Amino acid sequence: MKRLADKVALVMGGSQSLGAAIATEFAEQGAHAVINSRPGPEAPAVVGELQRRGLEASWEPGDMIDPQSVVDVVNRVVARHGRLDIMVVSGAPGGAKPDLFENMDPAEYHRRLDAQLVSRMNCLRAATGPMAEQRYGKVIFVTSDAGRTPTPSETLIGAAAAALIFFTRAAGRELARKGIRINCIATTLTAETPIHNYSKMFGPDHVLAKSFAKIEAQTPFRMNLPSDIAKTALFLASPDSDQISGAVVSINGGLSFP
Repeated sequence: MKRLADKVALVMGGSQSLGAAIATEFAEQGAHAVINSRPGPEAPAVVGELQRRGLEASWEPGDMIDPQSVVDVVNRVVARHGRLDIMVVSGAPGGAKPDLFENMDPAEYHRRLDAQLVSRMNCLRAATGPMAEQRYGKVIFVTSDAGRTPTPSETLIGAAAAALIFFTRAAGRELARKGIRINCIATTLTAETPIHNYSKMFGPDHVLAKSFAKIEAQTPFRMNLPSDIAKTALFLASPDSDQISGAVVSINGGLSFP
């Protein structure tokens, strides 16, 4: 039996990387996967790939940084499908690359916090209405393990992630009375994602490149794959986790135990 049969799942930031892996997993498990990305001339490639496989998938463009844009996305999903059962929020729209705090222009602070924290708040706020009306819903945030374990060059990313982790607990407590479960996946360096090319992206001598190389060398199991994150998201989206809310799961190959 498909674990998400007949569910409507909206994956915000689902066009690539971890979001695309989660959307694919959900579609394979019977959900109609609604994939969000920023507006553009055509749907993300993952939408066409899923449709060619005969799976239920569609595209809803919108900007997570813009509260009204997210509300519009959710309203279109509910108008088309009659409900919204699951929302996953991945990606970091408009966020700058990691850098040492001492090198950051203060004007960049809000961009990083908007990308990692405020975007998630906008999405939860938009989903609360339809999920509360049906007295059931699952919201899953994807964030960085830098919010639990300090990482060089990820000061602002880690601060935003730490705030999101507390927000997950606080909002989970508040919205439990409406039947909404809110959980968070905190992850680290993941293979087969753009950031895994850190040596080319930052240069081999950059502090973050050195830190990521150390992470690779010290991970006792193996490097994360996008499928590892997707499997965890599937558990948190499925009825198997109906008794869980406000939880944060670190997926890091045994690298740390926050």
